[in-house]
Amino acid sequence: MIINRVLEALARKVLAIFVLLKPAAESPDYKAWRQRFLLERVRLSLWVALICLFTFTIRDLYNVAFPLKELQNIPQELKDFWIVLDIAVTLLLLSCLVLHRTQLARRYPAALFLGLSWSIALVPQLLATTLKGSPFPDLMAWTMLFLVQATLIPVDWRLHLLSQLGVFIYYVGVNLALGLTTFLGRPIYNVTFFLYFFWFCFVCDLAVYLYERLQRAEFESRRELRAFLHAVSHDLRNPVTGTAMVLQSLLNQPEEKITVSRSILERMLQGSDRQLNLINSLLEAHNSEVQGIVLHCQPLHLSTLVQAVYSDLEPILTKNQVIFRNSIADDLPLVSADSTQLWRVFSNIITNAVNHNPPEITITLDATIEGKMIRCSIADNGVGMTPEQCRRAFELYARGDRTRYVHGLGLGLYLSKQIVTAHGGQIEANSNPGMGTTFWFTLPILAKK
Repeated sequence: MIINRVLEALARKVLAIFVLLKPAAESPDYKAWRQRFLLERVRLSLWVALICLFTFTIRDLYNVAFPLKELQNIPQELKDFWIVLDIAVTLLLLSCLVLHRTQLARRYPAALFLGLSWSIALVPQLLATTLKGSPFPDLMAWTMLFLVQATLIPVDWRLHLLSQLGVFIYYVGVNLALGLTTFLGRPIYNVTFFLYFFWFCFVCDLAVYLYERLQRAEFESRRELRAFLHAVSHDLRNPVTGTAMVLQSLLNQPEEKITVSRSILERMLQGSDRQLNLINSLLEAHNSEVQGIVLHCQPLHLSTLVQAVYSDLEPILTKNQVIFRNSIADDLPLVSADSTQLWRVFSNIITNAVNHNPPEITITLDATIEGKMIRCSIADNGVGMTPEQCRRAFELYARGDRTRYVHGLGLGLYLSKQIVTAHGGQIEANSNPGMGTTFWFTLPILAKK
């Protein structure tokens, strides 16, 4: 009974491993990306291989003039032959580097990968067998090669396995067929050799497989997110654009009084324009390959921006009986900033203060000049935060203790930090429990021409 249970448990473990190793579906976009990645990494590996080979060539030349102790037991003819091998492999690697720039390599980067691998591992075997009639068991070079390949070119484990099998089949099969089974009087392979070679290659290929699987999952997730963002943007853009057109049409009427007051229509129109800007910035942020936040900086009055933020948030502030104090002076220097993105920073911090505090708090905005920067502060007299909460406030998906009362994913402060950082400023939070919270950030003053 015990043996049966052990066997059943072992079978379940093996099945779980097979499920884990089951390859995911590959999209055409991912295959194209993998081809480009493979081609770029093969080029890097070629340069690394050439530099590494150059160091060993220097060693072999030095050994000819000044024999090294670790090479004294090797016959002189093999020492001279090593220099021939170094030259031959160097020429082959240079040929691969030249081929890398051709259209053929772009279409078949896998062939270039095998050319790199076999130039280092298989060509010395071929020359040693053909010219010397002696197998050349360079296990150190093979393991170093396979390890570098797995590290620098971690795509397509089948390609790595093929390069390893090519070396193994030639070394064992061809040499055995030719009757070449010894090197310097010792067998060229034994049980330990097979076990070491097998497990080393297995670990390298497994690492490549797991890394590529992770890369594929991340790539497909990003592709699906791009499709989602475009779909959401398309679905949101049409109604927002339609609303903006209706409001603009009403504003173009000559009458001073329409159905609603003109100030409300202007505010609604500004809100619609801001929504469109936010949708566009969402797409730009996702498509950006550098930072994820795309800025369109212009000269900006902070007092004007804060007044717009207050107008948009006034219903929320009134509902929560918030006392709003704007101490930002009108005569502050202009800042170089993206008004839409900076509006998000003020809005996120103020909304965060409202959502995580009881009603009737006081929110105070202020700004001071510090060298070439303006330091903006948004302070409240609410429940406050611990130093640890302040430190983690800007982390992705970080949320406060009142999360069950608050809707959202905890992206507001994280995005605020990305925006301020993209402007070249800093943002932090200072607080203590029961003593309120102050968020401050810096923005660059517009340079005078």
